[in-house]
Amino acid sequence: MKAKKDVKKKGKLRDTLSNKEKKSAARKGLKKETKSPTTMITTNKGKSKAIQVKKNTTKKPEEKKAPQYQPSMVEKAANLYPDNYWKFHAESNTGMINYINEEHKLELINVDVRDQGPITGMTLSPDGAMLVTFCNVGCAKIWDTADFKLIQKLRDTEEVNIDEFFVGKFIPDHTRMAIGGKLKDRHHWSKDDDDNHILPCPLKIFDVITGKVIARLEGHTEEILCVKTVIYKGAPYFLTTSQDGYIIKWKMRDDWTTLISKQPMVDGLTCMAFTVSFVPNTANRYFMAATDEHVRLYDFDAAQLMQTFSGNMYSQYCDCGKFIYPVEPLEDEDINNDVEEYNSKSKKKQVSQKFAYFVTRGVEILDAEGGKIASRANVCILHKLIYPSKKGQPFELKEVRRFGHKDYHSNSWLIKISSNGRYLVAPTMTGHVFIFSLRTGKVTAILRDHEDLEVRDVIFHPWKPLLFTSADDGCIKIYTYKN
Repeated sequence: MKAKKDVKKKGKLRDTLSNKEKKSAARKGLKKETKSPTTMITTNKGKSKAIQVKKNTTKKPEEKKAPQYQPSMVEKAANLYPDNYWKFHAESNTGMINYINEEHKLELINVDVRDQGPITGMTLSPDGAMLVTFCNVGCAKIWDTADFKLIQKLRDTEEVNIDEFFVGKFIPDHTRMAIGGKLKDRHHWSKDDDDNHILPCPLKIFDVITGKVIARLEGHTEEILCVKTVIYKGAPYFLTTSQDGYIIKWKMRDDWTTLISKQPMVDGLTCMAFTVSFVPNTANRYFMAATDEHVRLYDFDAAQLMQTFSGNMYSQYCDCGKFIYPVEPLEDEDINNDVEEYNSKSKKKQVSQKFAYFVTRGVEILDAEGGKIASRANVCILHKLIYPSKKGQPFELKEVRRFGHKDYHSNSWLIKISSNGRYLVAPTMTGHVFIFSLRTGKVTAILRDHEDLEVRDVIFHPWKPLLFTSADDGCIKIYTYKN
């Protein structure tokens, strides 16, 4: 049985919820009890039908407890290894897009940036000079962000099977790039997936200059959905998530090519792991992951699950979560305060490690009208993660606001959101991109330039007034201020 969105012939995104649970449980030596007793059948427009499946209540084996959060030790580490996540935002005066509304309209730049299939993801080089697009035809293209000319193509010419690229990241010196996605058997067909049989999916390290693969990191059995470059205690790491349910940290040598060790997060629960985002001002010790229908907090150092935050988020998947730096007051007790005063103190408030804001998006089960529509509307959610003030206390995740609209239809998984600290940018499955005010929750603009297909990713340029969107129509749309 297939579930949520099948778009291949133009790049298929594969998912069988019930089969996924069984495979993940078998690998972890347990039977997973799912929150929802349904699985999904999907049409070619991302509409799915809910059917009943049996729950299994086999007891989960005991796991080693993660080390307790110790505020004083975390603060000491954060001072020793400060992060730079808030270096660029709407008020950083670096040139990033600030306002998007009737007075500050965006217009499409007339350039031709495209590929031959769906473009599932994008990334920028650390210096912002290059944009990389990842396509389901197994190609990554590198574009100059000054004139949007094609600089380089990365393709594994020695791969005998079928590559699909979903995500990637530059290493800090720009000379190499880690790319992940899907690898399929060229000679075997899967009836379950209605596609070529899935193979173990490596993270491939490319030399950007030569375009050649110089290393392969083997460990995931299914699609890689996210990759991060991380410096932890001065050492380089990759962190990857996968449709196989595992999150793996890869410790590398300083060349970012030679693997020292790999370690999956101790979990025993997750069937689908989508995105990760590191908790601010914790020296990269902790991160939040969008997994299954909720978000989970992990200890990167111990490679263990700390907490799961469920609540009333999403009924099928939470497929994206990111920490943000708000440049305006977001909560009722702050909104009446002077905005200029808030801006001047907001950085200090974040560094104090009391809390951080976290945004998510997700997918709902089609459980109404015979499985044709979802009874729940699509939304994005703003959360407040409150850090423990004492040793041994848990983190607390509070919902602050929901972002939705009658025309916001985004019930297809593997879509990413973004923010510049003033707005939440939320793509849809209908070719539109909604711009929500973080402060009010209201829509301030809608971008309508892609075809009637999923818009997969969106990125703000850190110091140019540019906004990039990628979609299943194989196009990159680039926006800047009108006039």
